[in-house]
Amino acid sequence: MNKLTQICFGSEPLGGVDWGHVNIGQMKQAIDVALDLGVNFFDTAGVYGLGLSEERLSKMLGAHRHDVVIATKGGLSWDSGSLSRTTIRKDSSSSAIRRDVEGSLRRLRLECLPIFYIHWPDETVPFSETFGELDKMCGEGKIQSVGCSNFSASQMKEALRFFAIKYIQLPINILGRSLDSDVVKLCAQYNVEIVAYNVLANGLLSGKYTKSSVFPKNDRRSRLPLFRGEMYHKALEQIEELKVTASCQNKSVSQYAINWALSQPHVLSAIVGIKTPNQMLDNWSAII
Repeated sequence: MNKLTQICFGSEPLGGVDWGHVNIGQMKQAIDVALDLGVNFFDTAGVYGLGLSEERLSKMLGAHRHDVVIATKGGLSWDSGSLSRTTIRKDSSSSAIRRDVEGSLRRLRLECLPIFYIHWPDETVPFSETFGELDKMCGEGKIQSVGCSNFSASQMKEALRFFAIKYIQLPINILGRSLDSDVVKLCAQYNVEIVAYNVLANGLLSGKYTKSSVFPKNDRRSRLPLFRGEMYHKALEQIEELKVTASCQNKSVSQYAINWALSQPHVLSAIVGIKTPNQMLDNWSAII
């Protein structure tokens, strides 16, 4: 596998839900810009738009899907229907994991998934069953590398008993989502790379929002505590302070936040949700 770029293109918005209005045409342009810049790391999940993000990402990448590293996630099940009318639940049973891997292969139009994460730990299923099945599918050539997403240090340690985990995906941002020291120790001991997500705190660290910003009901930020009341106002004050610090380094606050996440121990890459070509260019400028 080629060395992964420090900026990972987060394609959850391609699922078409929970991020307000998304201009799919602009996202296609953003992906084209990413490829021109040399971005080789793209992140998605089966649950994003109930498969729609994977399908759209595959179509937009075209033949390039074989040249880049696409990371996807499974271990979440849903009933048929629209995302707004379905129930999503954890399911990391061997049959569900095999179904998820094969579904992602089909939607992404790949013969092998470069990285497959367990999206959330499912403690109702023994990790020996979950990672035993993943080991089988690696042997079958359907998965190249396996990762964990949102696992605690103890859960990660248990998973490592059954499989050589290569990546762990965790929320990390300068507003207070720091790394657990126990996770850092495990990563050092087992050579696990960290992929950071939510590095811009659901877009809050873009620096474009104010106390008067309003989020529509189809935007998750209308429901998140960070974007409401006193917590929101305090975060905005913190961001104003960060803008001053960032400007001293000739960076935007988002670029500063990305750099901060990448400076944390064992962080390989930062996933950034990108909806426009300008966002792609701005985020890429954080590392050059």
